[in-house]
Amino acid sequence: MRLVNEKYHIPMRFSGFTLIEMIIVIVVLGILSVGSVGFISQTAQGVIDAGERQRVASIGLVAMEKMSREIRQALPNSIRVDGTNECIEFVPIAGGSEYTSIPILTASTTITAIRTGYAGSLNTTYDRVAVFPTILSEVYGGAGPARGPISPLIATLPSATPIETITLSSNHQFPSDSPERRMFIVKDPVSFCYGAGYLYRYKNYGFQTNIGTSRPATFASGREVIASNLSGATFTYVPASLSRNGVVKINVALIDGGETQALDYEVIIRNVP
Repeated sequence: MRLVNEKYHIPMRFSGFTLIEMIIVIVVLGILSVGSVGFISQTAQGVIDAGERQRVASIGLVAMEKMSREIRQALPNSIRVDGTNECIEFVPIAGGSEYTSIPILTASTTITAIRTGYAGSLNTTYDRVAVFPTILSEVYGGAGPARGPISPLIATLPSATPIETITLSSNHQFPSDSPERRMFIVKDPVSFCYGAGYLYRYKNYGFQTNIGTSRPATFASGREVIASNLSGATFTYVPASLSRNGVVKINVALIDGGETQALDYEVIIRNVP
Protein backbone atom coordinates (compact mmCIF):
# COMPACT_ATOMS: atom_id res chain seq x y z
CA MET A 1 0.00 0.00 0.00
CA ARG A 2 1.26 3.45 -0.83
CA LEU A 3 0.24 6.63 0.99
CA VAL A 4 1.14 10.26 0.43
CA ASN A 5 1.98 12.77 3.10
CA GLU A 6 -0.50 15.56 2.38
CA LYS A 7 1.63 18.33 3.84
CA TYR A 8 4.77 17.64 1.83
CA HIS A 9 3.32 15.36 -0.84
CA ILE A 10 5.96 12.70 -0.01
CA PRO A 11 5.08 9.11 -0.78
CA MET A 12 5.16 6.85 2.34
CA ARG A 13 5.91 3.09 2.33
CA PHE A 14 5.07 0.47 4.98
CA SER A 15 7.10 -2.79 5.13
CA GLY A 16 6.69 -5.97 7.29
CA PHE A 17 7.41 -9.69 7.40
CA THR A 18 5.38 -12.70 6.76
CA LEU A 19 4.41 -15.47 9.16
CA ILE A 20 6.78 -17.85 7.42
CA GLU A 21 9.70 -15.47 7.96
CA MET A 22 8.77 -15.20 11.64
CA ILE A 23 8.71 -18.99 12.01
CA ILE A 24 12.10 -19.31 10.31
CA VAL A 25 13.62 -16.73 12.66
CA ILE A 26 12.18 -18.49 15.69
CA VAL A 27 13.54 -21.84 14.54
CA VAL A 28 17.01 -20.40 13.88
CA LEU A 29 17.08 -18.64 17.24
CA GLY A 30 16.01 -21.87 18.93
CA ILE A 31 18.82 -23.80 17.31
CA LEU A 32 21.35 -21.16 18.31
CA SER A 33 19.99 -21.09 21.86
CA VAL A 34 20.25 -24.86 22.26
CA GLY A 35 23.82 -24.84 20.96
CA SER A 36 24.79 -21.90 23.18
CA VAL A 37 23.27 -23.43 26.30
CA GLY A 38 25.05 -26.74 25.63
CA PHE A 39 28.36 -24.99 25.07
CA ILE A 40 27.99 -22.87 28.22
CA SER A 41 26.91 -25.82 30.36
CA GLN A 42 29.79 -28.00 29.13
CA THR A 43 32.26 -25.18 29.74
CA ALA A 44 30.91 -24.60 33.24
CA GLN A 45 31.01 -28.33 34.01
CA GLY A 46 34.57 -28.48 32.75
CA VAL A 47 35.56 -25.67 35.10
CA ILE A 48 33.84 -27.46 38.01
CA ASP A 49 35.54 -30.77 37.18
CA ALA A 50 38.93 -29.08 36.87
CA GLY A 51 38.43 -27.38 40.23
CA GLU A 52 37.46 -30.68 41.86
CA ARG A 53 40.49 -32.43 40.39
CA GLN A 54 42.68 -29.61 41.65
CA ARG A 55 41.14 -29.92 45.12
CA VAL A 56 41.79 -33.66 45.23
CA ALA A 57 45.32 -33.19 43.89
CA SER A 58 45.97 -30.52 46.52
CA ILE A 59 44.99 -32.96 49.28
CA GLY A 60 47.48 -35.48 47.90
CA LEU A 61 50.22 -32.86 47.52
CA VAL A 62 49.74 -31.64 51.09
CA ALA A 63 50.00 -35.22 52.37
CA MET A 64 53.16 -35.91 50.35
CA GLU A 65 54.73 -32.62 51.38
CA LYS A 66 54.08 -33.48 55.03
CA MET A 67 55.69 -36.89 54.58
CA SER A 68 58.65 -35.52 52.61
CA ARG A 69 59.45 -32.91 55.27
CA GLU A 70 59.63 -35.61 57.92
CA ILE A 71 61.54 -38.08 55.77
CA ARG A 72 64.17 -35.42 54.98
CA GLN A 73 64.91 -35.29 58.73
CA ALA A 74 65.49 -39.06 58.94
CA LEU A 75 68.55 -40.38 60.71
CA PRO A 76 71.13 -41.46 58.10
CA ASN A 77 70.81 -45.14 57.17
CA SER A 78 67.53 -45.54 59.09
CA ILE A 79 65.06 -45.63 56.17
CA ARG A 80 63.52 -48.97 55.32
CA VAL A 81 60.50 -50.17 53.30
CA ASP A 82 58.43 -53.30 53.87
CA GLY A 83 58.05 -56.15 51.37
CA THR A 84 54.82 -54.79 49.86
CA ASN A 85 56.22 -51.24 49.47
CA GLU A 86 53.16 -49.95 51.36
CA CYS A 87 55.05 -48.95 54.53
CA ILE A 88 58.11 -46.79 55.02
CA GLU A 89 59.86 -46.40 58.37
CA PHE A 90 62.62 -44.11 59.62
CA VAL A 91 64.11 -42.67 62.80
CA PRO A 92 63.45 -38.91 63.08
CA ILE A 93 66.17 -36.50 64.17
CA ALA A 94 65.19 -34.01 66.87
CA GLY A 95 68.54 -32.31 67.45
CA GLY A 96 72.26 -32.74 67.28
CA SER A 97 75.73 -31.41 67.93
CA GLU A 98 79.38 -32.51 68.06
CA TYR A 99 80.54 -34.60 70.97
CA THR A 100 83.79 -34.28 72.83
CA SER A 101 83.68 -37.78 74.34
CA ILE A 102 81.51 -40.87 74.06
CA PRO A 103 81.86 -44.35 75.60
CA ILE A 104 83.58 -46.57 73.02
CA LEU A 105 86.16 -48.70 74.82
CA THR A 106 84.00 -49.31 77.87
CA ALA A 107 80.33 -48.79 78.60
CA SER A 108 79.25 -45.65 80.43
CA THR A 109 76.22 -43.45 81.04
CA THR A 110 78.01 -40.17 80.28
CA ILE A 111 78.41 -38.27 77.00
CA THR A 112 79.92 -34.80 76.74
CA ALA A 113 79.04 -32.59 73.80
CA ILE A 114 79.23 -29.02 72.59
CA ARG A 115 76.08 -27.22 73.70
CA THR A 116 73.10 -28.76 71.90
CA GLY A 117 70.46 -26.18 72.85
CA TYR A 118 68.06 -29.10 73.29
CA ALA A 119 67.73 -29.06 77.09
CA GLY A 120 64.33 -27.34 77.06
CA SER A 121 62.91 -29.85 74.55
CA LEU A 122 64.16 -33.06 76.15
CA ASN A 123 61.63 -35.89 76.40
CA THR A 124 62.97 -38.67 78.60
CA THR A 125 60.34 -41.07 77.22
CA TYR A 126 61.57 -41.05 73.63
CA ASP A 127 64.87 -39.17 73.20
CA ARG A 128 68.13 -41.07 72.59
CA VAL A 129 71.62 -40.37 71.25
CA ALA A 130 72.76 -41.79 67.90
CA VAL A 131 76.40 -41.85 66.77
CA PHE A 132 77.65 -42.97 63.34
CA PRO A 133 74.73 -45.21 62.24
CA THR A 134 75.94 -47.09 59.17
CA ILE A 135 74.13 -50.45 59.23
CA LEU A 136 70.32 -50.64 59.10
CA SER A 137 70.07 -53.75 61.28
CA GLU A 138 72.14 -52.05 63.98
CA VAL A 139 69.89 -49.00 63.92
CA TYR A 140 66.76 -50.99 64.73
CA GLY A 141 68.45 -53.67 66.78
CA GLY A 142 70.71 -51.36 68.76
CA ALA A 143 68.30 -49.05 70.56
CA GLY A 144 68.77 -49.81 74.22
CA PRO A 145 71.19 -52.78 74.25
CA ALA A 146 74.56 -52.35 75.88
CA ARG A 147 76.27 -51.80 72.52
CA GLY A 148 75.06 -50.16 69.30
CA PRO A 149 74.84 -46.86 67.38
CA ILE A 150 71.70 -45.78 69.26
CA SER A 151 71.81 -45.34 73.02
CA PRO A 152 69.26 -46.05 75.73
CA LEU A 153 66.95 -43.19 76.71
CA ILE A 154 68.49 -39.90 77.82
CA ALA A 155 67.99 -39.39 81.57
CA THR A 156 69.25 -35.81 81.91
CA LEU A 157 70.54 -33.10 79.61
CA PRO A 158 71.22 -29.93 81.62
CA SER A 159 71.80 -26.72 79.69
CA ALA A 160 75.42 -25.62 79.93
CA THR A 161 77.94 -23.57 77.96
CA PRO A 162 80.09 -24.48 76.14
CA ILE A 163 80.03 -28.21 77.10
CA GLU A 164 76.96 -30.19 78.12
CA THR A 165 77.02 -33.50 79.96
CA ILE A 166 74.36 -35.95 78.76
CA THR A 167 73.44 -38.74 81.17
CA LEU A 168 71.91 -41.94 79.79
CA SER A 169 69.39 -44.09 81.64
CA SER A 170 71.78 -47.07 81.57
CA ASN A 171 75.32 -47.97 80.54
CA HIS A 172 76.02 -47.98 76.84
CA GLN A 173 78.93 -48.52 74.45
CA PHE A 174 79.01 -47.14 70.90
CA PRO A 175 80.64 -49.36 68.23
CA SER A 176 82.82 -46.62 66.73
CA ASP A 177 83.66 -42.95 66.59
CA SER A 178 82.12 -40.61 64.05
CA PRO A 179 84.77 -39.21 61.67
CA GLU A 180 83.27 -35.75 62.19
CA ARG A 181 82.45 -36.39 65.88
CA ARG A 182 78.82 -35.89 64.94
CA MET A 183 75.99 -36.97 67.26
CA PHE A 184 72.23 -36.88 66.81
CA ILE A 185 69.37 -36.71 69.28
CA VAL A 186 66.65 -38.99 67.89
CA LYS A 187 63.15 -40.11 68.78
CA ASP A 188 61.33 -43.41 68.34
CA PRO A 189 60.76 -44.56 64.74
CA VAL A 190 57.90 -43.21 62.64
CA SER A 191 56.07 -45.08 59.86
CA PHE A 192 53.84 -44.05 56.96
CA CYS A 193 51.62 -46.91 55.76
CA TYR A 194 48.80 -47.39 53.28
CA GLY A 195 45.83 -49.52 54.24
CA ALA A 196 42.20 -49.88 53.08
CA GLY A 197 42.03 -46.54 51.26
CA TYR A 198 43.84 -44.53 53.95
CA LEU A 199 47.37 -43.26 54.43
CA TYR A 200 48.39 -43.46 58.10
CA ARG A 201 51.20 -42.10 60.22
CA TYR A 202 52.34 -44.31 63.13
CA LYS A 203 54.40 -43.18 66.11
CA ASN A 204 55.36 -44.07 69.70
CA TYR A 205 55.58 -47.82 69.10
CA GLY A 206 59.27 -48.20 69.89
CA PHE A 207 62.09 -49.88 67.98
CA GLN A 208 60.99 -53.06 66.20
CA THR A 209 63.31 -55.56 64.56
CA ASN A 210 61.03 -56.08 61.54
CA ILE A 211 58.69 -53.89 59.53
CA GLY A 212 55.59 -55.44 57.99
CA THR A 213 52.06 -54.85 56.76
CA SER A 214 50.72 -55.99 60.14
CA ARG A 215 51.77 -52.60 61.50
CA PRO A 216 48.32 -50.96 61.01
CA ALA A 217 46.68 -53.53 63.29
CA THR A 218 49.57 -53.81 65.73
CA PHE A 219 50.11 -50.10 66.33
CA ALA A 220 46.59 -48.72 65.76
CA SER A 221 46.66 -46.84 69.08
CA GLY A 222 49.42 -44.53 67.87
CA ARG A 223 48.24 -43.67 64.36
CA GLU A 224 46.70 -40.69 62.62
CA VAL A 225 45.14 -40.28 59.17
CA ILE A 226 47.24 -38.36 56.65
CA ALA A 227 44.97 -38.79 53.58
CA SER A 228 41.84 -40.71 52.57
CA ASN A 229 40.07 -41.79 49.35
CA LEU A 230 43.17 -43.57 48.08
CA SER A 231 43.25 -46.58 45.78
CA GLY A 232 46.90 -47.25 46.58
CA ALA A 233 50.20 -45.85 47.84
CA THR A 234 53.71 -47.22 47.44
CA PHE A 235 57.14 -46.25 48.71
CA THR A 236 60.49 -47.06 47.13
CA TYR A 237 63.89 -46.33 48.63
CA VAL A 238 66.99 -46.13 46.47
CA PRO A 239 70.02 -46.20 48.81
CA ALA A 240 72.81 -43.69 48.45
CA SER A 241 76.00 -44.40 46.55
CA LEU A 242 79.38 -42.70 46.34
CA SER A 243 78.09 -40.46 43.53
CA ARG A 244 74.60 -39.47 44.77
CA ASN A 245 72.31 -39.18 47.77
CA GLY A 246 69.55 -41.62 48.63
CA VAL A 247 66.09 -41.10 47.11
CA VAL A 248 62.64 -41.97 48.44
CA LYS A 249 59.97 -42.29 45.74
CA ILE A 250 56.33 -41.85 46.80
CA ASN A 251 53.47 -42.88 44.48
CA VAL A 252 49.90 -42.11 45.54
CA ALA A 253 46.65 -42.80 43.65
CA LEU A 254 43.57 -40.79 44.72
CA ILE A 255 39.97 -41.61 43.80
CA ASP A 256 37.31 -38.96 43.24
CA GLY A 257 34.02 -39.34 41.39
CA GLY A 258 35.12 -42.55 39.74
CA GLU A 259 38.34 -40.99 38.45
CA THR A 260 41.83 -41.83 39.64
CA GLN A 261 44.63 -39.29 39.93
CA ALA A 262 48.20 -40.51 40.25
CA LEU A 263 50.78 -38.34 42.04
CA ASP A 264 54.52 -39.05 42.09
CA TYR A 265 57.00 -37.48 44.47
CA GLU A 266 60.72 -37.84 45.11
CA VAL A 267 62.56 -36.94 48.30
CA ILE A 268 66.33 -36.50 48.36
CA ILE A 269 67.91 -37.94 51.52
CA ARG A 270 71.16 -36.64 52.97
CA ASN A 271 73.03 -39.69 54.20
CA VAL A 272 75.85 -38.24 56.24
CA PRO A 273 76.23 -40.22 59.46
